[in-house]
Amino acid sequence: MTNFIIRWCLNNRSLVMLAAAVILGVGYYSLTHATIDAIPDIGEKQVIVIADWPGRSPQDVEDQVTYPLTVSLSGTPGVKSIRSFSGFGFSMVYIIFKDEVDYYWARSRVLERMNVAQSKMPQGVMPTLGPDATALGQIFYYTLEADGADLQQLRSLQDWYIRYQLQAVEGVTAVATLGGYVKQYQIDVVPEKLRAHRVTLPEVYEAVRRSNVDVGAQVVENNRFEFFIRGKGFVKSVADIENIVIRQEAGTPIFVKNIATVQLGPEFRRGTLDKAGREAVGAVVLMRYGENPREVIERLMKRIAEIAPGLQVLLASGKVAPVKLVPYYDRTEIIHETMATLKDNLIEESIVVGLIVILFLLHLRSSLAVLPTLPLALAMAFTAMYWFGVDSNIMSLAGIAIAIGDISDMGIIMTENIYHRLAAEPERPYAEVVYEAACEVGGAILNAVTNTIISFIPVFARTGPEGKMFQPLAYTKTFAIAASVILAITVVPVLCYYLLKPVVWSRRRSLLIGAIAGVLTMVTLRLAAAWGLGLSGMWTGWPTAIGAGLLITALVYRMGRERLLPLEQNRVSQLIFDDLEHILVPTSTGAHVPIAQVAKLTYSIGPQEIKSENGLLVGYVTLNTRDRDEISVVEDAERLLQSEKRKSDELIAAGRASEASLVVPTGYYSRN
Repeated sequence: MTNFIIRWCLNNRSLVMLAAAVILGVGYYSLTHATIDAIPDIGEKQVIVIADWPGRSPQDVEDQVTYPLTVSLSGTPGVKSIRSFSGFGFSMVYIIFKDEVDYYWARSRVLERMNVAQSKMPQGVMPTLGPDATALGQIFYYTLEADGADLQQLRSLQDWYIRYQLQAVEGVTAVATLGGYVKQYQIDVVPEKLRAHRVTLPEVYEAVRRSNVDVGAQVVENNRFEFFIRGKGFVKSVADIENIVIRQEAGTPIFVKNIATVQLGPEFRRGTLDKAGREAVGAVVLMRYGENPREVIERLMKRIAEIAPGLQVLLASGKVAPVKLVPYYDRTEIIHETMATLKDNLIEESIVVGLIVILFLLHLRSSLAVLPTLPLALAMAFTAMYWFGVDSNIMSLAGIAIAIGDISDMGIIMTENIYHRLAAEPERPYAEVVYEAACEVGGAILNAVTNTIISFIPVFARTGPEGKMFQPLAYTKTFAIAASVILAITVVPVLCYYLLKPVVWSRRRSLLIGAIAGVLTMVTLRLAAAWGLGLSGMWTGWPTAIGAGLLITALVYRMGRERLLPLEQNRVSQLIFDDLEHILVPTSTGAHVPIAQVAKLTYSIGPQEIKSENGLLVGYVTLNTRDRDEISVVEDAERLLQSEKRKSDELIAAGRASEASLVVPTGYYSRN
């Protein structure tokens, strides 16, 4: 199969090059549209149910709200566990679902169960679903700042304007306000006045509740116009509450102001937001589950820029103070820093790989056959990430960074073998040598990569947080390595076919073509500088263009003059061995002579390491068990070894040592 693929690619070289160009385009699209975050979301799928019961102790909340909710939610399909928390005046129930359950299907099932639980709740308690966000959904924090404005004004602006504007942004599920004072009407009753007027607190409560309402009726016609009839009763000021009638005694009304003091004040609070040692008003923006944080924050910043001109408060002095929305946590900063770090690492590794290829092959055209596999493999890896839904984060991109060396290895092996065969057999048909050389190592490359991919199966089988943490790395490393082997047996042979052809350019022709390429490079870079595509200024555009043009000229000239040489004639190998021969050693007279004059340097194959036990050389064979206990495996292995040892001893005694499968030197033995 491998040979057939190589043959087809060599016979359809134009299609292969076109496919490579398409891969680059699709890879760029996938990279720019993939979900990018700083770290993988390893949290569990959970749905939060929140119920408020103001003024009740944690024990009352636990007994009458939390426990009935937990019991009603038990048995929900796909639930792994249910956790709860009861606080002063509120209850929170966390329903943890299995990883394979769809998140929004889980929310709908919980909503169904909540309808059953509602009948068990105390009067006035309405359980609600929490935001559809995860632990990593907090993507943006900000504070509101204005000269001369108090915390109550900023809190009101946040609660009644900014929050609703930002919550309408696509991808935002909630905006939680932090800090400041919530403005409220406060009725402070005087017990003595209550007793004097024989008024109870429930009467005051009911009177205020009934008075704070608008009512509607039909319409009346006047002069052929319809007029809507409205009864306006909503509270608009302190005076409106003070003039509410509780009841009448002998025709005399009893107002709220007769038994209480009414004022504007802050709501009771149990926490503050501190910024640089002083209180502030701010909020946290929660991202909806499954959204791309980078895109959500981009849309959020656009909306903030739209509403910024209208953010202002009226000060007590009568002046209007502009309000600034100041971010103090922006997930995109972490994302950009993480991506920049990994991008720099990928670029540096690519440069190092390219330099090593050029250094050890000392053949520019061979290096050009290897280097394109790096961007192509990355493009294929990002395409696979996009279509398989693997997010780009520090773990997934680390897998690509780890695989950079393996990506180039496949291309180096293929190119080196084709280079070696072409240099050794210059008289044979060029296309046939390229095909045979590619087939010679194609199967081995495929087998080696297959073994590497199979080794990641245990990582893919991991579940829970550890699986979510390390599976992206395993996926991307597998994508990159698989892409490298595909390129090694498809694109690399085609590139070698084009680039390794013997070139018989004269010195003048090589110089002319190199000069033309250099001039075109200079013109292109200068135009890029003029159009503002990354270069600008006389001292930035022209020096860069001239330097790049000279470099291209030298490279093209070199490629036009270089020849294919056997690897043993490679200058790097010769220099390494020659340097060893020129090492100076002292003689008995104090003089220094090259080591080659007193010793013969040869290459030999030897053990990488030697182990011993009780004075005897020892070698270890290790194996893993699957679906069996270790003791029975060891016992079976021992019986097999002893059986093979007996058969081998019998064959040796019969003079048939060549047929023996287990030969142990005298004095040595095997044990588990």
